[in-house]
Amino acid sequence: MKLVTPFALLASVLLSACANPINRVTSDNYAETCSIAEDNGKLEVAEQACYRALVNVDLGNLGPELKSQRLYNLGRIKQRLGKFSEAELLFKESLQIEEKLTGPSEIKIGRRLVTISVALAGQDKWSEGVPYLERVLPIADQFSGQERAHTAEILTQYSKHLRKSNETAIAERFETKAMALRGNKT
Repeated sequence: MKLVTPFALLASVLLSACANPINRVTSDNYAETCSIAEDNGKLEVAEQACYRALVNVDLGNLGPELKSQRLYNLGRIKQRLGKFSEAELLFKESLQIEEKLTGPSEIKIGRRLVTISVALAGQDKWSEGVPYLERVLPIADQFSGQERAHTAEILTQYSKHLRKSNETAIAERFETKAMALRGNKT
Protein backbone atom coordinates (compact mmCIF):
# COMPACT_ATOMS: atom_id res chain seq x y z
CA MET A 1 0.00 0.00 0.00
CA LYS A 2 2.87 2.37 0.74
CA LEU A 3 4.24 1.85 -2.81
CA VAL A 4 0.94 2.87 -4.39
CA THR A 5 1.01 6.35 -2.90
CA PRO A 6 4.50 7.33 -4.20
CA PHE A 7 3.71 5.72 -7.56
CA ALA A 8 0.43 7.61 -7.82
CA LEU A 9 2.20 10.84 -6.93
CA LEU A 10 4.91 10.23 -9.56
CA ALA A 11 2.31 9.38 -12.19
CA SER A 12 0.34 12.55 -11.48
CA VAL A 13 3.51 14.67 -11.68
CA LEU A 14 4.51 13.12 -14.99
CA LEU A 15 1.04 13.53 -16.44
CA SER A 16 0.82 17.14 -15.35
CA ALA A 17 4.00 17.90 -17.31
CA CYS A 18 2.41 16.71 -20.57
CA ALA A 19 0.44 18.93 -22.89
CA ASN A 20 -3.28 18.57 -22.31
CA PRO A 21 -5.34 18.37 -25.53
CA ILE A 22 -8.47 19.58 -23.73
CA ASN A 23 -6.68 22.79 -22.76
CA ARG A 24 -5.45 23.15 -26.35
CA VAL A 25 -8.99 22.99 -27.71
CA THR A 26 -10.23 25.35 -25.01
CA SER A 27 -7.37 27.80 -25.66
CA ASP A 28 -8.02 27.68 -29.42
CA ASN A 29 -11.74 28.29 -28.88
CA TYR A 30 -11.07 31.31 -26.68
CA ALA A 31 -8.52 32.62 -29.20
CA GLU A 32 -11.14 32.36 -31.95
CA THR A 33 -13.69 34.14 -29.76
CA CYS A 34 -11.10 36.85 -29.12
CA SER A 35 -10.48 37.32 -32.83
CA ILE A 36 -14.18 37.48 -33.69
CA ALA A 37 -14.90 39.93 -30.86
CA GLU A 38 -11.97 42.10 -31.97
CA ASP A 39 -13.24 42.09 -35.57
CA ASN A 40 -16.67 43.17 -34.28
CA GLY A 41 -15.21 45.97 -32.15
CA LYS A 42 -16.10 44.28 -28.86
CA LEU A 43 -12.72 44.80 -27.28
CA GLU A 44 -13.76 44.07 -23.69
CA VAL A 45 -15.08 40.67 -24.79
CA ALA A 46 -11.92 40.13 -26.82
CA GLU A 47 -9.79 41.01 -23.81
CA GLN A 48 -11.49 38.40 -21.62
CA ALA A 49 -11.36 35.73 -24.32
CA CYS A 50 -7.67 36.38 -25.06
CA TYR A 51 -6.93 36.22 -21.33
CA ARG A 52 -8.71 32.86 -21.04
CA ALA A 53 -6.85 31.57 -24.10
CA LEU A 54 -3.58 32.47 -22.37
CA VAL A 55 -4.59 30.88 -19.06
CA ASN A 56 -5.37 27.61 -20.81
CA VAL A 57 -1.91 27.57 -22.39
CA ASP A 58 -0.42 27.63 -18.89
CA LEU A 59 -2.91 25.15 -17.45
CA GLY A 60 -2.32 22.70 -20.27
CA ASN A 61 1.46 23.13 -20.56
CA LEU A 62 0.99 23.91 -24.24
CA GLY A 63 4.48 25.22 -24.90
CA PRO A 64 6.37 28.46 -25.30
CA GLU A 65 5.45 29.17 -28.94
CA LEU A 66 1.74 29.18 -28.20
CA LYS A 67 2.26 31.11 -24.96
CA SER A 68 4.18 33.79 -26.83
CA GLN A 69 1.39 34.09 -29.41
CA ARG A 70 -1.34 34.29 -26.77
CA LEU A 71 0.64 36.91 -24.79
CA TYR A 72 1.09 38.94 -27.98
CA ASN A 73 -2.62 38.72 -28.88
CA LEU A 74 -3.72 39.78 -25.40
CA GLY A 75 -1.19 42.62 -25.53
CA ARG A 76 -2.63 43.85 -28.84
CA ILE A 77 -6.11 43.99 -27.34
CA LYS A 78 -4.89 45.73 -24.18
CA GLN A 79 -3.10 48.28 -26.38
CA ARG A 80 -6.26 48.93 -28.40
CA LEU A 81 -8.08 49.50 -25.10
CA GLY A 82 -5.46 52.07 -24.09
CA LYS A 83 -4.03 49.83 -21.35
CA PHE A 84 -0.48 50.55 -22.46
CA SER A 85 1.38 49.52 -19.32
CA GLU A 86 -0.36 46.13 -19.28
CA ALA A 87 0.30 45.71 -23.00
CA GLU A 88 3.96 46.60 -22.51
CA LEU A 89 4.44 43.82 -19.94
CA LEU A 90 2.69 41.25 -22.12
CA PHE A 91 4.72 42.20 -25.19
CA LYS A 92 7.98 42.09 -23.26
CA GLU A 93 7.21 38.61 -21.92
CA SER A 94 6.33 37.45 -25.42
CA LEU A 95 9.58 38.93 -26.75
CA GLN A 96 11.61 37.12 -24.10
CA ILE A 97 10.01 33.83 -25.10
CA GLU A 98 10.55 34.44 -28.83
CA GLU A 99 14.22 35.23 -28.29
CA LYS A 100 14.74 31.92 -26.45
CA LEU A 101 13.05 29.71 -29.04
CA THR A 102 15.17 27.54 -31.28
CA GLY A 103 15.45 29.30 -34.62
CA PRO A 104 13.73 32.49 -33.49
CA SER A 105 11.71 34.30 -36.13
CA GLU A 106 13.08 37.74 -36.93
CA ILE A 107 9.67 38.89 -38.10
CA LYS A 108 7.95 37.79 -34.88
CA ILE A 109 10.68 39.48 -32.85
CA GLY A 110 10.35 42.60 -35.00
CA ARG A 111 6.59 42.71 -34.44
CA ARG A 112 7.08 42.55 -30.71
CA LEU A 113 9.73 45.26 -30.79
CA VAL A 114 7.39 47.58 -32.69
CA THR A 115 4.44 46.91 -30.39
CA ILE A 116 6.58 47.48 -27.30
CA SER A 117 7.66 50.84 -28.72
CA VAL A 118 4.01 51.78 -29.33
CA ALA A 119 3.03 50.76 -25.80
CA LEU A 120 5.86 52.87 -24.41
CA ALA A 121 4.91 55.87 -26.56
CA GLY A 122 1.33 55.49 -25.29
CA GLN A 123 2.73 56.02 -21.80
CA ASP A 124 4.85 58.98 -22.95
CA LYS A 125 8.01 56.89 -22.45
CA TRP A 126 9.46 57.71 -25.85
CA SER A 127 13.09 57.45 -24.80
CA GLU A 128 12.49 53.92 -23.47
CA GLY A 129 11.01 52.91 -26.83
CA VAL A 130 14.00 54.07 -28.86
CA PRO A 131 16.22 51.00 -28.23
CA TYR A 132 13.39 48.70 -29.33
CA LEU A 133 12.97 50.59 -32.60
CA GLU A 134 16.72 50.63 -33.16
CA ARG A 135 16.60 46.84 -33.03
CA VAL A 136 13.78 46.87 -35.61
CA LEU A 137 15.73 48.83 -38.22
CA PRO A 138 17.54 45.81 -39.75
CA ILE A 139 14.39 43.65 -39.54
CA ALA A 140 11.81 46.11 -40.87
CA ASP A 141 12.56 45.43 -44.56
CA GLN A 142 11.10 41.95 -44.06
CA PHE A 143 7.69 43.43 -43.20
CA SER A 144 5.10 43.84 -45.92
CA GLY A 145 1.72 45.47 -46.45
CA GLN A 146 0.05 47.11 -43.47
CA GLU A 147 2.76 45.93 -41.10
CA ARG A 148 5.37 47.73 -43.17
CA ALA A 149 3.25 50.90 -43.37
CA HIS A 150 2.52 50.77 -39.64
CA THR A 151 6.22 50.42 -38.82
CA ALA A 152 7.03 53.36 -41.09
CA GLU A 153 4.43 55.47 -39.27
CA ILE A 154 5.78 54.51 -35.83
CA LEU A 155 9.31 55.41 -36.96
CA THR A 156 8.01 58.76 -38.24
CA GLN A 157 6.22 59.53 -34.98
CA TYR A 158 9.31 58.66 -32.97
CA SER A 159 11.41 60.79 -35.33
CA LYS A 160 9.16 63.82 -34.73
CA HIS A 161 9.34 63.33 -30.99
CA LEU A 162 13.12 62.88 -31.05
CA ARG A 163 13.58 66.08 -33.06
CA LYS A 164 11.69 67.97 -30.35
CA SER A 165 14.18 66.52 -27.85
CA ASN A 166 17.14 67.58 -30.02
CA GLU A 167 18.10 63.98 -30.74
CA THR A 168 18.48 64.68 -34.43
CA ALA A 169 20.89 61.88 -35.37
CA ILE A 170 18.58 59.07 -34.29
CA ALA A 171 15.55 61.04 -35.57
CA GLU A 172 17.15 61.18 -39.03
CA ARG A 173 17.92 57.44 -38.96
CA PHE A 174 14.30 56.66 -38.06
CA GLU A 175 12.92 59.01 -40.72
CA THR A 176 15.28 57.64 -43.38
CA LYS A 177 14.13 54.10 -42.61
CA ALA A 178 10.47 55.18 -42.60
CA MET A 179 10.88 56.74 -46.06
CA ALA A 180 12.63 53.61 -47.35
CA LEU A 181 9.81 51.43 -46.03
CA ARG A 182 7.21 53.61 -47.72
CA GLY A 183 9.11 53.62 -51.01
CA ASN A 184 9.63 49.85 -51.05
CA LYS A 185 6.15 48.53 -50.27
CA THR A 186 5.56 44.99 -51.39
